[in-house]
Amino acid sequence: MPYFASHGYPCVALSLQGTGGTPTAHLAASTVKIEKHVRDFDAFLRGLSDTDSQHCLGLELGNNPQIALVGHSFGGLTIMKWLEQYYNEENNDENEQQHIVIAGICLLCSVPPSGNGKMTMRFLRRSLRNSWTIIAGFVLKQAVTSKAVCRDLFFGGSEDDNGLSDDDIARYQSYFKRDSVAIIDIMDLSKQLPSAKMDKQSGRAPYVDKLPSTLVIAATDDFIVDEIGSRETAQYLGVNEPQFVDSPHDIMLGNKWQNGADTILEWLDELQMV
Repeated sequence: MPYFASHGYPCVALSLQGTGGTPTAHLAASTVKIEKHVRDFDAFLRGLSDTDSQHCLGLELGNNPQIALVGHSFGGLTIMKWLEQYYNEENNDENEQQHIVIAGICLLCSVPPSGNGKMTMRFLRRSLRNSWTIIAGFVLKQAVTSKAVCRDLFFGGSEDDNGLSDDDIARYQSYFKRDSVAIIDIMDLSKQLPSAKMDKQSGRAPYVDKLPSTLVIAATDDFIVDEIGSRETAQYLGVNEPQFVDSPHDIMLGNKWQNGADTILEWLDELQMV
C-alpha cells in the first residue's frame, strides 16, 4: 500500500468479518456466510464517496472517487460475488450505483468461480503429498502451527528464496491464526458459487460485457491456486489470459512482492486514474 500511495494512488483496505481481528456480527461465530462479506464490502465501497451521508467514512476521496478493486485469494471470490450483485439490473438501478465508480478490477491468485472443490480433486490426482499438505494446512490448521507447512502453502516452500525468516513466518502465522477464528461457511458458499450463473458454453460471467478494465494475476509458484484455476477466473471475467508473475501464493509478501506490484502499477497507470 505505501508503494502504490507513493505513486499517487490512495489505498484503503478493510478487514472483513472474521479476518484481521475484526469480530463477527454474531459473537463467537465460527463461520461467516459469503453474503455478509459481500454486504459489508458494498457498504465499505459506498462509504468511500463523500456524498453518501448514510455510509460516508470521511476519507475525503471526493464525491465519486474512481475505485480499482484489488482482491487476493478468497478476496477475489468476494469481489466476484459482489460484482454479481452490483450488475444485477433487477436489484440495482442507476441511483444505487452512482456513488460507486469502478475503474478497474484486479484479482491476485484468486479462488476461481467454481471454488476450491475442483482444484482439490486435481491436486489429489496429481500428488497425494501435495493434497495432504493442503488438507493438513487448512483443515487441520497446521498452517498456523507448522512453519514447514506454512512455507509450502504460502511462501514458496522450505527451500525458501523469498527472503522470509523464521521470525517472519511466525508473525504471519499469528495473523493466520487470528484470521481462522471465523472462516467462510463453505457449505453455504458451495450452494451459490459464482460459476452457477456463468454461461455454460463460454464460461463467462453474465455481467462480463459491463466490466471495466480487468486484470487477473497468477503466481508461477502458487501451491494453492493452480494454473487451471487461474485460467478459469480469467475466462469468467472475459480476460484472454492471466498474467503470471514469479511468486508464491502470498504474492504481496517476501522479497518478490514487487513482481506483482509492478504488474498492478502498470495496469493502474493505463487506467489513468491519477
